[in-house]
Amino acid sequence: MNHIQLVNDWDQWCWEGFRYGLYSVSKARQMIDKFDQHDTSHPTFWYKFVPIKINVFIWRLRLRRLPTKSNLLAKGMEFENDNCCVCDNGLEDDLHAFANCVNSKLIWLKVASWINLDIPSWNSLDGLRSWVDGVPIIGNHKTIVTAIIYSTLWNIWRLRNSSTFKDSKFRKCHVLDSIVVDSFNWLYARFKKSRVNWTVWLQNPLNAL
Repeated sequence: MNHIQLVNDWDQWCWEGFRYGLYSVSKARQMIDKFDQHDTSHPTFWYKFVPIKINVFIWRLRLRRLPTKSNLLAKGMEFENDNCCVCDNGLEDDLHAFANCVNSKLIWLKVASWINLDIPSWNSLDGLRSWVDGVPIIGNHKTIVTAIIYSTLWNIWRLRNSSTFKDSKFRKCHVLDSIVVDSFNWLYARFKKSRVNWTVWLQNPLNAL
């Protein structure tokens, strides 16, 4: 007990994770990223302008934990055909499903045309994020582009699941419309500084805020 110093003050909780004893979510997340035993190369990026399920989906994609045929094969599952269920050409792994599939490439081209930006070919989600960070746009425009990128990835996955489970409710012709609507709804609901204009959003989303 000799090392304990008593002070004439109210008792209070003190968090040892930060030198001032004050808890913060950002500091806690930094500690988790630093001491995670599974994979320290993938910090947890949490994007506040999209729903929680989308953040979880992106996180699983970065960790290569989505149930693609490639990942399921690695776990011992067997398929009559391990090709991509959308284009039926090539093993369905993360890179093929989201970037190299013919349909995915076409979707990215349509999105690029809509936002009037050249989206380069990419071989990792971190590479795609680096492109977003390096695009010569500022402020709200980066927020918009990130939301659209997340919406694109999410709807490509929806198309993949629809093709896998033979669900006719979501087809290739629905993908671009869903990307436009989803990203708009996410930003409209969560961007408190200003409201997104739907008419402008359809024409050029970078001018909608």
